[in-house]
Amino acid sequence: MPNNGRPRIGITTSPRRGAEYYVPYQRAVEAVGAQPVELPPGTASLPPVDGLLLPGGWDVDPALYGEEPDPKIGPIDRDLDDTELRLFGQARAQGLPVLGICRGQQVINVAMGGSLVQHLEGHEVRSFGRGHLAHTIDVDPGSELGRAAGKDKIRVNSLHHQAIGTLAPGLVQTARGDDGTVEAVETSDGLIVAVQCHPEELACDLPWARRLFERFVERARRSQTLRS
Repeated sequence: MPNNGRPRIGITTSPRRGAEYYVPYQRAVEAVGAQPVELPPGTASLPPVDGLLLPGGWDVDPALYGEEPDPKIGPIDRDLDDTELRLFGQARAQGLPVLGICRGQQVINVAMGGSLVQHLEGHEVRSFGRGHLAHTIDVDPGSELGRAAGKDKIRVNSLHHQAIGTLAPGLVQTARGDDGTVEAVETSDGLIVAVQCHPEELACDLPWARRLFERFVERARRSQTLRS
């Protein structure tokens, strides 16, 4: 399909969440000049894309990091888990940039050999709205998130009840909450960047959130150029 030179961003989706759930992610990448490409469960291999976005969603199956489920674990979509793990591995092998958001950060950590905290109290505050700025996080100013933010503290929304437990080898923590929660990670090559918050809900209002997507799409554009 022609894309007028726009980078193509694969976004994993699940029909069990409904199409509306993924609209903010699609809008966020379109707003900074990219073309979203839906990747539903069962997608065997990446189509021609220039980057991969792993969005928020349900809990990751704890069997994938060697644990029994906590009684407070939420819904699981194992078909989506398996698809995202497979496509992430392919993106990494191809040298594609990846952006993980909330569940996406957790999937990346599991894919690279880490574990999750299966339940956190007080982090899921969607009753105040998905754009509600719930708390402040400390950010490494030299990280991708730090360069997008231009400062070492930002306020973020909080729509999760799980988070990174043991950090995977190859990932560097680049932001933390006051309680020690891992709020952002990246790899040393800068191709994998992930955050625990939901910048897609903030990109219209907060410059740092938009810049996070701009920087991701710029990495995808460089990938497109190298692959053309």
